[in-house]
Amino acid sequence: MRTVIAAMMIAISMAAGAAEPLLGGRPFSPPGEVLPMPEEWTARSVHRPEKVDLALAIDQQLYPAILPLVQRYAREKGLKVALQEGTCGVAAGALADKSADVTGMCCPPGPLDRMPGVRYHTVGISSIALIAHPSNPVAGVTLAEARALFGGRHRSWGDLPVSGVKAAPAEDVRAITRLHCKPRPGHWRLLLDNENQFGPDIRDVPAIRDMISEVARTPSAVGYETLWHVADNARVGTVKLLRLDGVHPADTAAVAKGRYPLYRVMNLTTWTGAASNPAADRLVEWLVASAGEIDPAFGIVPASALHANGWRFSGAELVGEPGR
Repeated sequence: MRTVIAAMMIAISMAAGAAEPLLGGRPFSPPGEVLPMPEEWTARSVHRPEKVDLALAIDQQLYPAILPLVQRYAREKGLKVALQEGTCGVAAGALADKSADVTGMCCPPGPLDRMPGVRYHTVGISSIALIAHPSNPVAGVTLAEARALFGGRHRSWGDLPVSGVKAAPAEDVRAITRLHCKPRPGHWRLLLDNENQFGPDIRDVPAIRDMISEVARTPSAVGYETLWHVADNARVGTVKLLRLDGVHPADTAAVAKGRYPLYRVMNLTTWTGAASNPAADRLVEWLVASAGEIDPAFGIVPASALHANGWRFSGAELVGEPGR
């Protein structure tokens, strides 16, 4: 009976012109939820390579952006730093086994990432661009249309009208996805909350370069990736960036104001307690303060701009969108 009533309420609200039912997932997890860990784990210090002052394990989205800054800081301070580039999974593993003083992820932490003594520091956010084949005449879509394309409710690009004419030939949409970091909030889950909401005909790829190459060679494709990785993988294929709700993904001013709905959150971690390292604290504080110096090609809106535009923080960690 409750299910029937809920369905009726949704139908009535949509008929009245209300917003569509919530399809995107939550952008952040509650910062106060901490994963219980054994006492012996909490009492352990960080195990780093011999004669290394700082060990870092950084996700592939954030690593190339901050690498020049880390190298500069290490030279100026006379520090020996070991850097590992990987995925969010590699960074999370370095937290779990305490093998890094600093880790970096391109997704907000999920409940399993909030271990005792771990503090998150937001460097900034970067837009996730919707991408299409260069031959596609569509210049942009709304968020609702994007969800319909990926969710299988728009089966043809021709379902999207542009200036009163059909946007493209009646060809089936080929949605390309990379459904990584499923336990974490934000990132692609801002588009559709979970893999079950995507259409049955999606093609899920394992790597960034596969996303770019698939979209570049498939005229009916739609996919997504950050601006940096679209440019960095141009050798495997050329794609077209789509506007989303009228905003271009490279418009960092609009991203800073919360007007662009799909984005990654770039976080670094430090430790308190037995695993703390004052040198790591100083490095991360400096990186966050210096985020405005990151190459603009990465499209990262620094934390300072987010503060200025009303995004919500808990300490140094971004935890909420402006006005929400």
